[in-house]
Parts: sequence; structure tokens; C-alpha cells
Amino acid sequence: MLFLDVDGVLNRTGFHPDTSVGLRSWIEPDLARRLSEVLRVTGAVVVLASDWRRGRELPQLREELAAAGIDASLIGVTPILAGAARWREIEAWMLEHGVTPEVVAIVDDGYDMGALAARFVRASPLNGLDDTVAAALIALLAPHASSP
Repeated sequence: MLFLDVDGVLNRTGFHPDTSVGLRSWIEPDLARRLSEVLRVTGAVVVLASDWRRGRELPQLREELAAAGIDASLIGVTPILAGAARWREIEAWMLEHGVTPEVVAIVDDGYDMGALAARFVRASPLNGLDDTVAAALIALLAPHASSP
């Protein structure tokens, strides 16, 4: 299971699409391909932990990721907890769904993942989901590819 941030992971600092036709425009194609490969290799499902989840329903988010070329099974979004760090929102989702840390990975361009730091791969917002980040995610997720 992959907890996914978008800005800084699937788009890099300074990226601006030629035209904007929704959220999909803000996902860089090469980063989308790399994420799809990570998901294909590991069999991981995705939970969106990005600010992109705010004010949007799951079907719309699924449609936007698919339109951007991401082959993902988006199964949910983390809750929005006022004033809470992102890792607390991820932790709350995990507790609600009975998911243990050993079967997850988190990719984000932030720094602090608190108690979930061992399952965290930081993407530089300058590079996004590059080969190094992809390899680290695969290393975390591959041993648990068949886990829910």
C-alpha cells in the first residue's frame, strides 16, 4: 500500500503545464510512468495523502490519475485532521482500516513522518519521483506485494 503525495512527487518545482484541463495537467508524464512502474512491480494499491484530496470525491481523483497515465488502484484518501501533521492523517487511515506499518510505504516531498519514518521515502521537489525514490519504494513494498 502506497500513501501518495502529488505536488513535489508527481510534479517538480517550477513545472507548469502548457494548458490546464484539471488536476491531470499538473502530473508530469515521466513521473506518472515511473509511479505506474512502481505500482506494477509491487502490486501496491494507493491511498492519496495529498492536498489534492481536499474538496474532491474519490471517483474524480481516480479519473484524474488515470487521465494522467497512472495505472493505479486508488482505494481511498486520508482524513483531513485540522492542524495535524500528514503522518497523523496517514496513521488515522491505517488505524481505521487495520493496516500495519510493515505493509506500507509513504512518498512525499515533506520531511516529517513521525512514527512512520521507517516507511517514508522523501522525494525532492526538484526531482520528484526519480529513479532513486522509485527503487526505495520498491524495496519497501516488494516484500509485501501480496498483502492488502
